[in-house]
Amino acid sequence: MRRWWLTIISIVVAFVVIFVGVISKGGFNQAVFGADNNAIQPVLIAQNYSPTRIMPLGDSITGGQPPQNSYRRLLWFYLLNAAYNVDFVGSTQLNCGFPAPMPDFDLDNEGHCGWRSDQILANIDGWLSSNRPDVVLIHLGTNDLGRLDDFGHERTAEDAIESLRGIIQKLQNYNPTVKILLAQIIPSCGNEERSIPFNSLIPNLANQTSTYQSPVIVVDQYTGFDPQLGADTFDGCHPNDTGEWKMATRWLEALKNVL
Repeated sequence: MRRWWLTIISIVVAFVVIFVGVISKGGFNQAVFGADNNAIQPVLIAQNYSPTRIMPLGDSITGGQPPQNSYRRLLWFYLLNAAYNVDFVGSTQLNCGFPAPMPDFDLDNEGHCGWRSDQILANIDGWLSSNRPDVVLIHLGTNDLGRLDDFGHERTAEDAIESLRGIIQKLQNYNPTVKILLAQIIPSCGNEERSIPFNSLIPNLANQTSTYQSPVIVVDQYTGFDPQLGADTFDGCHPNDTGEWKMATRWLEALKNVL
């Protein structure tokens, strides 16, 4: 009986010695699965990974109408506080031709005051070739609804949708993996009634243009936004502090799905 116990103890001691030796030379994964254990190691994000390039694209609601900074300032700080590594990109750093009231954030953007979606479509190639965005935030259509185009024809919701389709196609041509967040626009500038049929067309446009590599995600900026002076706008058109907070919060929630 004693010899039997001694044999068991000897085997256990030998196993422990071998196990400790293996651990010290390469770890448990190497001991069990072999020397090449890359497939089972957790993949860590490199500390110097490139920032995600985000392009805010739109009209004055994106660019920011003085004295406001636009939703971009709040969104920038929300993203930083959430530890996202991002870089806003665009061809301008101005708010409708003026310096931002509080230039303490990433100012780059493609907010073009007073522009319709067809004007954005006609100029977007140069912006894309210079900036190569990974994510684009589109809030366009306010200046289309009920306005005349360059030929004197009144722009319809369908006209604006087709311009947006062209913009999305160009974005995907430049970057087949671009992530596009497409807004149902806020009610503003007296276009509240026209915004409803326009916004109703946005989900179908997103479904038609979305791909596995380049999803087009609808962001509802309309619901709960009050365009009345002193509510969510300071002039009936452009967001005040409360309106910017609402927009930034909704962009942030959508961005969490793609960042």
